[in-house]
Amino acid sequence: MGAHFAGTDLRIDRIISSTAARALATARLFRQSFNDQIPLTSHAGLYHAGELTLLSLAGEEAGGDEGARIMLVGHNPGMHDLALLLCSEGHPDDVARLQAKFPTGALAEFDLPVQRMMDRQPEARLVRFVRPKDLPKARELRL
Repeated sequence: MGAHFAGTDLRIDRIISSTAARALATARLFRQSFNDQIPLTSHAGLYHAGELTLLSLAGEEAGGDEGARIMLVGHNPGMHDLALLLCSEGHPDDVARLQAKFPTGALAEFDLPVQRMMDRQPEARLVRFVRPKDLPKARELRL
């Protein structure tokens, strides 16, 4: 996934991963392929976190910086629940795929102003939703 997005317009300032071994390995592989200069930290609070906890952690990491781009690497159902909570608009096909399932290794990018992160019903625009099986080499790799 990281190699797929390397050289694209995807911008990430910090990667925050669960402390679980698989999540941390996924975050490290993504970072290595995408941009190994991005700070990567682990946070035990991402393990089995609900959508509001995940949103709060992202807000803390952004620290009031409206331009901050935070990547969370965590677990379902929390990650899927967060994506469903945020997704108020976006390309209809992407929204429908996201609503149906958030598979392991998927990447969802949202545009959400920091000041709206703590709203009762935060609304964000889904910029992109890419699953491993959407990658060009997915058939070759049998994903």
